[in-house]
Amino acid sequence: MSAKLQAKHLKSFTGHQSAVYALCSDGDGGFFSAGGDGMLVRWNLEEQDGVLVARIPDNVYCLAFDETRGTLLAGTRKGELFVITDILSATPIVKRFEAHVKGLYKLMVTDDGYVSSGGDGHILFWDRQFQIVGKINNSPESTRALCYDHEHNLWAGSSDKAIRIYNRDLQLQSIQFQHTSSIFSICALPSGRMISGGRDATLRVWENTQNHEGSIAAHLLHIHAIELQPSANWVATASMDKTVKIWDAGTLDLLKVLDKDKLPFHKASVNTLLWLDESKILSAGDDRCVFLTEIE
Repeated sequence: MSAKLQAKHLKSFTGHQSAVYALCSDGDGGFFSAGGDGMLVRWNLEEQDGVLVARIPDNVYCLAFDETRGTLLAGTRKGELFVITDILSATPIVKRFEAHVKGLYKLMVTDDGYVSSGGDGHILFWDRQFQIVGKINNSPESTRALCYDHEHNLWAGSSDKAIRIYNRDLQLQSIQFQHTSSIFSICALPSGRMISGGRDATLRVWENTQNHEGSIAAHLLHIHAIELQPSANWVATASMDKTVKIWDAGTLDLLKVLDKDKLPFHKASVNTLLWLDESKILSAGDDRCVFLTEIE
């Protein structure tokens, strides 16, 4: 059994007028947040108030930041992709692109460009100029979870309870049905294993693209996010049950539960997570709050 951890509340960030659905690093020690109010906010950990970068005319479901280009990407409820550049200027440039139908749920930055998935079940591949250069009709239902494994296979989890796995050439390798409901998040572990979670509140552990290793009854309600710590010792899960749990990334032993009984913490669903470094984790949710917690 791994040693138990200690948790300390460091700071609360407030100001959003609706649920917070997305967090991402700004590449400089701070972070961006967005949610149901359409506000894209940049936060400095040393300041109490955030800076409004842009206001999007829709709920923002996901964010990604391309550090090499200083470009912020935001996906919306309507499935549109917004691209924000010149973030540090007084008038950032905001461009809108048609992307998905019924919501854009996941964005990733890759070496070649960007990847998105949405409510139409499609996976889109974008170049650096935001032209669509590839497409996978992944599922007849929403595709909310995307992750590359250590072999660069693409794992895609959908609301039809399936995880579909594609090789480097984007050819379908396998379809896995172990979850009993929608899949919301997939994460690659340092051991080469993968874990997935979603509406069934269960973590599924995968040995490789073909073999399901087992399951963990992880939360009481939906698992919304799974995030690996930068040094890869721990993995965190966020849930609709108002908790964040910290697990040993190797053994998957439960090390710590973050909740409002022990800390200043969420009073509603936790929707998203972001590790800022090896010990500091951000969480955000339906209570409109972002909490910074130190784990040691």
